[in-house]
Amino acid sequence: MAQHEFASNQRGMDAHRVLSVALVMLTALPWSLALGVLGLWMIIEPQAVFVGGGRAMATVSISAGIAAICAAQVIFLLCVADRVFPGANQRMVRWIEGGLGAIFLCSAGVLAVASFIGWYQGL
Repeated sequence: MAQHEFASNQRGMDAHRVLSVALVMLTALPWSLALGVLGLWMIIEPQAVFVGGGRAMATVSISAGIAAICAAQVIFLLCVADRVFPGANQRMVRWIEGGLGAIFLCSAGVLAVASFIGWYQGL
């Protein structure tokens, strides 16, 4: 009797895990897609993002686009790819995630400096 209860409980936990992973993936896919499209838009059309900002704002827009694309890739890798392919080479995965994280931090740093300069100049 105890063996049957254990097997029944195990199937329920498996169904719960599958549902949980599916919900995370269904949430992360549109989130990463939206960030990726926003990043591409900011890189391709920087004048549409900051109207009348000139060349400096175009640089800020491109940096923000790079940060958004890197964030989209990291979200996709952490929330979807790691769950779908758990047997991937962990060394390669960590290098890719670390590289994207470093690019994101550099772009965010550029944005922080540009924001400070804009605030200081009263833009």
